[in-house]
Amino acid sequence: MQHIYQQGILSGAATFETEVPDWHYWDINHLPYGRIIAKNKTHFLGWAALSAVSKRKVYAGVAEVSVYVDAQFRGQNVGDFLLKKLIEISEKNNIWTLQSGIMRANTPSLKLHKNNDFRIIGYKEKIGQLNGIWLDNIILERRSHTVGL
Repeated sequence: MQHIYQQGILSGAATFETEVPDWHYWDINHLPYGRIIAKNKTHFLGWAALSAVSKRKVYAGVAEVSVYVDAQFRGQNVGDFLLKKLIEISEKNNIWTLQSGIMRANTPSLKLHKNNDFRIIGYKEKIGQLNGIWLDNIILERRSHTVGL
């Protein structure tokens, strides 16, 4: 899965990270559920995971989404499969709101999220630097239709 994350880093449009984190760091920063992979008989196609947005109890039902797809399998509905499955898992675990921060240049990811009932709620202007360039993040959220009503 590291090679898929590395592809995201190298794209310059998927993350502000510049190095793939080690397993321990990644593990403690993601929820214990909602860690999924898509694979065929010979390849890992992509992965998705949830992370808490806050340690405060009031936000226990809010999680951030990460979806990464291997470059050779993009455009083949792998991201859609992963995001739909992540939504299903999140609701089974009492998550009522999913959030995502997507770089403005990552139009395929923005489209993927909008097609899965996420809505743009704003953006964070120049929230981080990548290779010395300040970039914005488009903030999207999806409110569950079954949890937290």
